[in-house]
Amino acid sequence: MTATITRLLIANRGEIARRIMRTAHARGIVCIAVFSEPDADEIYVAEADLAVALTGVSSAQTYLDREQLLAAARITGCDAVHPGYGFLSESAEFAQEVIDQGLIWVGPEPASIIAMSDKVRAKQLVAGAGVPLVPGAELAEQATDAELTEAAAGVGYPLLVKASAGGGGKGMRVVAEPADLLAAVAGARREAASSFGDPTVFLERYLAAARHIEVQVFGDRHGSVRHLLERDCSIQRRHQKVIEEAPAAFLDSEVRDGLQQAAVAAAVAVDYVGAGTVEFLVDGADYFFLEMNTRLQVEHPVTEEVLGVDLVGWQFDVAEGQPLPDIDVSARGHAIEVRLYAEDPTADDLPSTGTLTTFDVADPAVRLETAVASGSVVSPHYDPMLAKVIAHGRDRREAAQVLARALRSARIHGVTTNREMLVAVLEHPAFLSGSVNTAFLTDHPEVRQAGPSVPVAQGHAVVAAAGAWQCLAAAVPVVAEGLAPPGWRNVVTATGQELVLAGGGARAVGLPNPEAGVVVHRRQGLVPEWGIASVGAADGAADTSEIRWLPEVAVTLGQAQQFGDTRQWQLPARVRLAGGVDLRTRVTMLVEGDGGTLYVDDPREHTSWQLLPRSAESDDLGAGAGPSTPVPGSITVVAVAPGDQVVAGDLLVVLEAMKMEHRIVADVDAEVAEVLVEVGDSVEAHQVVVTFATPGGDS
Repeated sequence: MTATITRLLIANRGEIARRIMRTAHARGIVCIAVFSEPDADEIYVAEADLAVALTGVSSAQTYLDREQLLAAARITGCDAVHPGYGFLSESAEFAQEVIDQGLIWVGPEPASIIAMSDKVRAKQLVAGAGVPLVPGAELAEQATDAELTEAAAGVGYPLLVKASAGGGGKGMRVVAEPADLLAAVAGARREAASSFGDPTVFLERYLAAARHIEVQVFGDRHGSVRHLLERDCSIQRRHQKVIEEAPAAFLDSEVRDGLQQAAVAAAVAVDYVGAGTVEFLVDGADYFFLEMNTRLQVEHPVTEEVLGVDLVGWQFDVAEGQPLPDIDVSARGHAIEVRLYAEDPTADDLPSTGTLTTFDVADPAVRLETAVASGSVVSPHYDPMLAKVIAHGRDRREAAQVLARALRSARIHGVTTNREMLVAVLEHPAFLSGSVNTAFLTDHPEVRQAGPSVPVAQGHAVVAAAGAWQCLAAAVPVVAEGLAPPGWRNVVTATGQELVLAGGGARAVGLPNPEAGVVVHRRQGLVPEWGIASVGAADGAADTSEIRWLPEVAVTLGQAQQFGDTRQWQLPARVRLAGGVDLRTRVTMLVEGDGGTLYVDDPREHTSWQLLPRSAESDDLGAGAGPSTPVPGSITVVAVAPGDQVVAGDLLVVLEAMKMEHRIVADVDAEVAEVLVEVGDSVEAHQVVVTFATPGGDS
């Protein structure tokens, strides 16, 4: 029996909502979006035919609220619901409620979701089909500490505490030794409950150096189940994928065949309908079932690229009762996808929030899946992924080169991203040679520190300073409007003019004390001469005793132009480095109150710099202060009380931000004087959460 989808509720947000909408609109389907309060101005909302506001801010209040979503479908006259991925995409309860209302559920049957979304039951099911499993153990919800310890000993260390519901790296903790077990179980349960509404977790042996390979499967209502090749998703951080590719390279043909057959067998075992993914750990010639995701995957575009199909379109076809089409399941070339995140790889992947003042990923050689643009706000409430960037090449090396070039040429301002790390991985000899497993980022920590070479960084520093002087001069007319330009350190000294720059770019210039910034000097004359020096650590003043003059560096500036709003200025510039190498750059300056931020972009490298305000900021961690929140978020755990004695490393507070937990710990031994937050509080970045009574308790 067939049906026709004419009016679709997309029960999701962000880039996957846009992706679903693109295929649906191409078929003439009317699309209804839903949005939380922070998402009201998002692109996907504007592109929908209709949009329904959800009451609330957090995921639990909005995109996980089944009643609000079903009400949105009713009031807009929908005949179908597509859940995307994440949120309620693997909720059998939601799927059944959609079906009970007479709507088409664009996904698998609720019974299949139940069978596979409980990962403990799923393991039992596939084991019966002869699929090998990673050693593991179930955990009762009310298990005692002794029972948890005994179960872990049976699994063996290192082990993984893993959420039974959901996926995407949420609710997972690696435990290296017994002393860390109980805290890891508690943390995983909290995160699983927050992300999926289910705190159930289990234990699994942790295979640190295996490959993570998944097989795309698809089923229809006519009894056909097939695979659509496999994907290698081994490059991960926090057990969440950051680079995926299809097909899996450097894989023995017997292992490949075994994975594909096992995946189909798992899907057949639950009469699977629609798009799904069966995930495995591969260790040499051995492979072990991990889980089955009963939904579309984030990385589905790489499969689409190598097979020339539209998997969202297939989802609609199957939901309407049509049979799967017959296609040649042979890869045409190779495709690689990266997940571009608003986070800092150099700071343990700390999420970055704020306004994307510039977002320009414009290389026509790549496919871009995103829901952000220049001016979008990256909020602390949801996952920090900005975009997926996908390249398709004749072979794996070409795909990597195309993708790396596109990322290098992108201009992204306003938040910190993992762009440099992604490029470093794509260009790394180990990656290109196929030495890839889930420990790649641990085994190659240098990729987290990726950035421009010292000569390029020095050239960028000089361009930033020269651009700042010109932009500030151009900005003088707006002073009357209250935007006094920064530059209080823009002074004339015995060496000429100098200007202090701080920020991420300062770390790459090869000078001591980069965290304090660098001083750029311009010695006046017929031909200005440029130099750089360290900033004195004690008072932030320029250290002019050791100026490193750069006699071969020369700068040519264009005209500064105001754009966007009265705070933004931009100008083209060229800088000649040693050896006669010319960099064609663009300097963008954002005036921010009494300070400012500068971005320097050339076709391959990018740096950001801060102009310090006229007076130093007050020290939030001074006397009587204490540790603070790294990003905005919500307090989920308060582990101390006034009067408690803590030692360095003790947990103080747990902050949830961007669907991740952040542990705020003591840096020193101290007595807790005051706890300034409670569970459930919403906090801003750099908000002090605990004060210490002891001197020096500025943790």
